Amino acid sequence: MTDQERIERIERIGRNEALFREVNERIEDLNRGFAAVSDGLMHIVCECGDRDCVDQLPVAPEEYERVRADSTQFIIKPGHEKPSTETVVGEGKGYYVVRKTGERAERVAEETDPRNGYS
Repeated sequence: MTDQERIERIERIGRNEALFREVNERIEDLNRGFAAVSDGLMHIVCECGDRDCVDQLPVAPEEYERVRADSTQFIIKPGHEKPSTETVVGEGKGYYVVRKTGERAERVAEETDPRNGYS
């Protein structure tokens, strides 16, 4: 793989993850619109870099907020991690928390974070 192909792959994975993060932001907005969630959990879409993945993960709202406080962190299903662009930094019941590694991957994550004004 050439350096250019590697860079394009990193950016593509980052954009895919950003798309799922945006979906989960909308899910969180909907959950806030209801007084209570039946099981007390948000059911988010896996934020891995695979654009075809639609696995759902139950996450406590406060845990989601803790992860989202860092633009370079994502919640994914175990086994969906991409060691070339991220490191597992935490684990919950049925999910991993990963942090993007490397300057380009971190930049894509920060630039595509809807909480940083991206939309």
